[in-house]
Amino acid sequence: MDEQTSRIIYAEHNSPDLGAWRMAFMTPTQSLAPYVVRFNAYCESDTGFVRRRETPSGLATLVFNLGDELRIEHPAGTLTAYRAGGAFYSGLSSAYAVSETGGAQEGAQVMLTPLGARALVGFPLEEIGDRLIDPVDLFGAAARETIARLQEANSPNRRLAILEQAMASRLAGMEPPLPRDLAFAARRLRASCGRIGVAALASEIGCSRKHLSVRFKREFGMAPKLFARVLRFDRALRELRGASAVDWAQLADACGYADQAHLTRDFAAFAGSPPAAFLRRGLPDSGGFTD
Repeated sequence: MDEQTSRIIYAEHNSPDLGAWRMAFMTPTQSLAPYVVRFNAYCESDTGFVRRRETPSGLATLVFNLGDELRIEHPAGTLTAYRAGGAFYSGLSSAYAVSETGGAQEGAQVMLTPLGARALVGFPLEEIGDRLIDPVDLFGAAARETIARLQEANSPNRRLAILEQAMASRLAGMEPPLPRDLAFAARRLRASCGRIGVAALASEIGCSRKHLSVRFKREFGMAPKLFARVLRFDRALRELRGASAVDWAQLADACGYADQAHLTRDFAAFAGSPPAAFLRRGLPDSGGFTD
């Protein structure tokens, strides 16, 4: 087994009612780990659903469509279509999006930490927020080359390698794009899954809460308090996906919520549904959630 293959996890599903999909998830190398959480390559066909609900996770996203038309509803009430070879970048968001297909799709994806998004884009992320942006508009010829190579690749492993090479090339030799205290703040919030308070974090850094909030929002496109809420929600969702039975009060406490009602309010805000009802939308084998 080579080094790249050892970092890949596969998920597959095939059933008459839901259809078939195969997903490959690759963790980054040590040098890319501060910037990338994972690389994904996926292919699905004949699904019994056409819409998925994509919840906020505290990560930015690069998506490359390599198959049938993909439509994204974000913000709510809008629909943007991407044909084969189309791609988009979306920054940190507190709103769920909806992806829509004709029952089949194929593509590749990079999930970026706030530090990765800021380094990749190269300017304060508040300027673009969570809008869907063509990577060619952000990165020019390098994005066109990456898309072409992904379209030519004939295996998920090869596509994952192309994504990793492109990220490494883009980030190689780049100077740190922001002060160390803000990089620390972003890492600290993610490491705590949003459980550290903004006032406590500001105290650790040695500045006022307001000063931290203004600077953090400018650089990463989201205020630290909201970012912490999204991280708590994402942790709760991940815990629920792996649970056979749920003690809601215990889950709320473990994820930093004041009580179960607090947890329920955040699910309504970020997933558009109470937690138990949202779980019923879940698909098996890393398939996500239907809309």
